[in-house]
Amino acid sequence: MKGLKKLFIIFIFLFILSQVSAYIIFKNFDYKAQYLEPSKTYDLYITIESDKEINDTVIYIKPTNEISKENIEIIKGKQWIGHLFPYEYGVAHLIIKIKPNAPNYDYKITVYCNYTKDDQQYSENRIFTLPVRGKANLVIETTKNMLNVGNNKILLLLTNKGTGTAENIKVEFQNSNNLIILGDNTFTLSSLNSGESTYIPLTIFAKKEGVYSINYKISYKNPYNLLELTQKSETINEDSKSETLTYQNKNTVEETGILTFNVFPNELVSINIKNPTITVGKIENLTISIRNNYKDSLFVVQIGKYFIGDDQKSIFIKKGEAKNLTFQIKVDKEGVIDIPILIYFDNNQIEKNLTINVVGKADLVLSGVDVESSFNEIKITGDIDNIGTGKAKSVLISIEKTKNIIPKKPYENYFVGTLNPDDYGSFELHCQINGNVSEIPLKITYRDEDNNLITIYKAVKINRESVSLKTNNSGGVNYLVVGIAVIFCMGVIYLIYRGFVKKK
Repeated sequence: MKGLKKLFIIFIFLFILSQVSAYIIFKNFDYKAQYLEPSKTYDLYITIESDKEINDTVIYIKPTNEISKENIEIIKGKQWIGHLFPYEYGVAHLIIKIKPNAPNYDYKITVYCNYTKDDQQYSENRIFTLPVRGKANLVIETTKNMLNVGNNKILLLLTNKGTGTAENIKVEFQNSNNLIILGDNTFTLSSLNSGESTYIPLTIFAKKEGVYSINYKISYKNPYNLLELTQKSETINEDSKSETLTYQNKNTVEETGILTFNVFPNELVSINIKNPTITVGKIENLTISIRNNYKDSLFVVQIGKYFIGDDQKSIFIKKGEAKNLTFQIKVDKEGVIDIPILIYFDNNQIEKNLTINVVGKADLVLSGVDVESSFNEIKITGDIDNIGTGKAKSVLISIEKTKNIIPKKPYENYFVGTLNPDDYGSFELHCQINGNVSEIPLKITYRDEDNNLITIYKAVKINRESVSLKTNNSGGVNYLVVGIAVIFCMGVIYLIYRGFVKKK
């Protein structure tokens, strides 16, 4: 009984196996390359063989997993094969494309084969690997295609714009008639991944103005064998056809290129400030002078700091000419200050720091002025205040002598000394006036912080009638006192006389 049971189980297993066994074999999966590259389209050949007669045969493909779906594009993914006799080959020609940004990876694709046998439908599949290996693409770009006559230190930007890694990179530059590479003309780098960049420092001596070029050669290696189909041939016999494919290993890559430069005079644009000294805390005009040594161009000038209002202005300047642009600025601190300037012209850009000297400036005013008069003499007293931002040294205030105004010693001038900002000093001045005078002219001299002698003029207005009135009032008071004294004396004499008469 146990033996019969075992035989029954084996029979059932063989029966089930016969029902699910495959009638086809996936003989070949070929994309005519060792590796697939991003951005490229490939013909995919899938060969099947059946050991039985089958009908309605269809072959189609689908990416197996999510990462494969994201990076493999199916362009032609299905082909009808139809009827196949036993041991007859069926070949499906499908087309796929590897997306441009596909990373290096062994992607999976599932090949399906649907068919009918004895009016029953069957479906079989198999998973194949698509090894994608990106190809490096090294590009050299100039960060500055403008050179000056003489030595130029520049940086070239080397970028891997491909999808693969480049290893053992070597860049060699060659001299031309008017551009000479100074120092080492060879640059090496161990590797550069996809999307990465690095700078190549280069010193170029330019002999004269003009447009000149230098040649370069880049060599690098792929980190894997990259076979490239170089030849394909077919041999046809009476009963068969054979195909021969020839591949070349592209592990080492060599490329050449040209860099072109415009060579101009040493200084394309000369820039300077017409008024390099300004006053702290005060809105002032900053005038920038631009001389064009390049060619007729529209210049756009942008000021980077301390501007009030517009920070950018434009002006057209012919070659060899100089023109001025004025900006309003305000600086709230003293000292030597850098003003960053950007100049754009003809797709060129110049950055420069212009230096200005920001100084405090004294501002002297008079306050509390009082005018007193006695006869034809005038006495002026008051304060002189420094309401500015700079120091005033050796401040001296004096009365200006004119035909009708005569300064009188010892106060024809008054030495105040040093006045710091928000400081003041008192003064007293005397003069004699003749004729009709409506104001007294005053002269104030001082030295600023750079020891420059500064002179300013003020005027003290006077009311001539009030001065005369004051003078007359002073004289009348004196006569009144004398009159009272005389009357008093006469009264005393009269009393003495009356007393003497009574005694007699």
